[in-house]
Order: sequence, then structure tokens, then C-alpha cells
Amino acid sequence: MPAESGDQPADGGLWSVAVGERDGVTVVSLSGELDLAAVDDLGEALGAALDAGGEGLVIDMIGVGFCDSSCLHALLRAATKARTSGTGFALVAVSPAVVRPITVLQLREVLPITGSVSEAVARVRER
Repeated sequence: MPAESGDQPADGGLWSVAVGERDGVTVVSLSGELDLAAVDDLGEALGAALDAGGEGLVIDMIGVGFCDSSCLHALLRAATKARTSGTGFALVAVSPAVVRPITVLQLREVLPITGSVSEAVARVRER
């Protein structure tokens, strides 16, 4: 997602996060390598995005080249928090580094994957 006015980029070393909004839905755009060194900051960023409200949460992972199990767990925590609060949730991912573990672990129902931010926003809004 292109940077929008109000985005808050944060540098996490080998990864980065930017938070924006599209059609009332919070969009968290991640890029780089998500590993144990990133997990605490990632969890905080996802928690803050959920706490900020909005009609839903989309996590754009198009720019992610690696996602380890600790960060996958952070995504699961965010999805669970969203579901508990009645907030729509979706991922945007095409990289096998992100899609394959979610598919192999049969987590696509909990971590629904779409191919674009527009598709994810539409999915979240129709929940």
C-alpha cells in the first residue's frame, strides 16, 4: 500500500511497519524479514492497530520475505484478539515464505489470505 497521510513508519532493523487506513479499515503494511528479533515490536504494532479501532484490520505482507514461527504466533494472537472483539481480519500475502506455513499448518481459516489490499478490505468489511 502506498504511504498515506497519517502513516506511522517504524524501523525494526531488517523489517519495517507502516500503519494507514483504507475505507475505514486499518491497514498494517509489513516488509522485510519477520523473525524472533522483530516479534515483540510486531506484537505491539498489531495490538496498537487493533486498539485504535476501525472497521477491521488488514495486514499487508506483500513485502515480507521471511516469517518465522514466533511472528506467525504474533499474527495468530492478533487474529484471535480481532475475532474476540468482533473485528474483521485478513492478510495480504503472495510470497511462499508467508503463504506456505499458513497453508501447511491449516491456519487459513484463522488467518485468511487474500492477494491484494483491496480484496482484503472488501473481505473485512463484509464480515
